[in-house]
Amino acid sequence: MQNIVILAGNIGQKPETRTTQGGTNITNFSLATSRPRLSEGRVLRDENGYRIMDTEWHRITCFNGLGKTVAEHCEKGMKVLVHGRIHYSKWIDSMGNDRYGCEIIAEKVDFLSR
Repeated sequence: MQNIVILAGNIGQKPETRTTQGGTNITNFSLATSRPRLSEGRVLRDENGYRIMDTEWHRITCFNGLGKTVAEHCEKGMKVLVHGRIHYSKWIDSMGNDRYGCEIIAEKVDFLSR
């Protein structure tokens, strides 16, 4: 059994870093991935003949040294390749409702553009 994720996409915002009370550095950024929209197995096109794309946004979390590198060298719009794992979390909000979240814990980030 393995929990492996590989995503290639564009960074949606400048990475943000925070430090926990225990001294762990955590860097977060959003990553956009796109794929052609399909209908009955065929790629849909707009009135100009361009492929219609569906974009999904992923929350990426990096820890310590990797997070520092990402924060120093990554900017909005950069293309990156993220290797990591999916992490699901559940919590109760201030209204007492169950809330759920999903993020990608990055283990490696390759820069595909400058």
